[in-house]
Amino acid sequence: MAIKGQDILLDCTNNKLYVNDKKVTSEELHSQTTTIDVLQMLMKHIGKDVHNKQLPASSYSKNKNTMLSKIVIPFIKLTKKELKKDFPLICK
Repeated sequence: MAIKGQDILLDCTNNKLYVNDKKVTSEELHSQTTTIDVLQMLMKHIGKDVHNKQLPASSYSKNKNTMLSKIVIPFIKLTKKELKKDFPLICK
């Protein structure tokens, strides 16, 4: 299954993420699998808060600092760099 946004493609079968048709590297995002899981959950709950307990169990979802440093901030930086857009993702 693949989900394509304007310029972001989530390859849910192979757990790969593409931005502007360019494959994202592990240097850009530490865990594409977790990033895809988080983005899928957010798409199911657009406009609503998603509690970390709703996310699949992982070291990322159990620790806010890890989620921020390994998933949220790198994804926001990547979208800003590649798409010249601020991705509206907030980790409370």
